[in-house]
Amino acid sequence: MCDTFAIGKTWASEGNPIFAKNSDREPDEAHVISVVPRKEYVHPETLACTYVTVPQAGRTNAVLLFKPYWIWGAEMGVNEKGVVIGNEALFTKVKPEKKPGLIGMDLLRIALERADTAGEAVDIIIDHLQRYGQGGACGFRDKNFSYMNSYLLMDRDDILVLETVGRDYAVRHTNDGAIISNRITIADDWDRSSLERGFDFRMFSDVLITFFSGSNQRRRHVASSIRSRPQGVCVQDVFEILRSHKGAYPFQGLNLNHDVCMHAADPFIRRSQTTGALVVELDSSSGFRIFATAGSSPCLTPFKPILPCCLPDRVDQGGPEYGSNSFWWRHEAFRIHAIMRLSRVRDAILEEIRDLEGRYCKDIPMYKWASRDGELMRASHEAFLRASMLDTKWLQKMKRIDKDPHPMHNTFWSMIAKRGGIPLS
Repeated sequence: MCDTFAIGKTWASEGNPIFAKNSDREPDEAHVISVVPRKEYVHPETLACTYVTVPQAGRTNAVLLFKPYWIWGAEMGVNEKGVVIGNEALFTKVKPEKKPGLIGMDLLRIALERADTAGEAVDIIIDHLQRYGQGGACGFRDKNFSYMNSYLLMDRDDILVLETVGRDYAVRHTNDGAIISNRITIADDWDRSSLERGFDFRMFSDVLITFFSGSNQRRRHVASSIRSRPQGVCVQDVFEILRSHKGAYPFQGLNLNHDVCMHAADPFIRRSQTTGALVVELDSSSGFRIFATAGSSPCLTPFKPILPCCLPDRVDQGGPEYGSNSFWWRHEAFRIHAIMRLSRVRDAILEEIRDLEGRYCKDIPMYKWASRDGELMRASHEAFLRASMLDTKWLQKMKRIDKDPHPMHNTFWSMIAKRGGIPLS
């Protein structure tokens, strides 16, 4: 389960469009960050995606990707031209094709590598969707998990929503902003579609699975959070929306995936975990401000600035089990200890997180894609270092703090920790 939204210029306090996404995946699926440089291909070449091979383009853009470590594609990303894309799982009556095709994350990466605008990215996804279809396992451990896809695409001038079912699609353009989640949001109000005029795209929805995804509640919460800021939305507001919850704690009450900051809690209903989050702000020329958690649970780690030219150490490392060479897994060891003591530690940790964001995110200026400004690079690397120090400090403190008295919740996370090779104190 995921949530993706874009704030248009009219709703942004600084007049710059802002993109935001939480990537919700299986709870121990490492989420990594990678940069792929631009490249030109003189001779025709092929491109091996997650399951199928397609022709390579003659030129590709430099891209910054945020992705499950084992997949070729990405859940979200931004390219050097200022195109930003995030995708969402859709649960529909139409099932993926049995023959392997391109999964949604592959289509997203292909579009980022080849498009100079959000509109071009829509065209590229549609072209590849209709040529290759969408199909193949999308789950890390659960290889029966597959789905259709929706996309939110943004550049400096446009915001578009593209929703796909099989090889069919619908596109809607907006300037103010858009919110997508794990549900079809385009009815018969599309601007462009593969179907006949007047067709209600929501007719494809699998109502039962969509209900249990909690997507309607999360989408409404994001919308109300945006409306509650009449002076406009800034980057810090977006951080808070991405780390918001319906209830105080994930182990209290019947919470059917209603949290924007998603916490897995059982192997049946609440199976998804926010494993990474991205925020991108674009100015009217060629400036970027890019922020990421590079770790699970935005409520337990700060957003940190990233420059595409110089990624912080170890954010591109990840595998099926804990490794000290992976920034994601090192944070995960802290986070699992914290989630089992959440009522006792969260408020104090959040205070430190917001302090770090105030120091390293609030006043950071716009920068060019290829910027190697020494002060900006130092700020980015120091933010990641301070975040790691916060994790280490609290990991030591929590050895002396009792767990919350919620046996089923703690048993679930103890199983996840054991499976991932994380020792529990």
